Amino acid sequence: MKKGLATKPVATLTAICALIALVSAFSDRLLLLYLSLRFKTDINNLNVNIKEASSIGIIGGADGPTSIFLSGKPDTLWITFVSAALAILGIIYLCIAKRAKRKS
Repeated sequence: MKKGLATKPVATLTAICALIALVSAFSDRLLLLYLSLRFKTDINNLNVNIKEASSIGIIGGADGPTSIFLSGKPDTLWITFVSAALAILGIIYLCIAKRAKRKS
């Protein structure tokens, strides 16, 4: 196997992980910006705290089993951290591979 053959897949995966990290980090703001432009309103009017926006609905009652539905935002912050860590590791690997290629 040739030296440096793994740099292209690593560079591709690093770029993908960096893009995922950026999109997941700014997805809330991008969604608010899109909605404010779409409905022609101020972005501050759409800024709602998740704790205030979460709700609990109880459906059912005397005629059957009661169901409780919870709504809210799932915690996806770990996707940002994992993608950012993989992007940083990819950049470090590519820098080390480039330095090793210069020495040889």
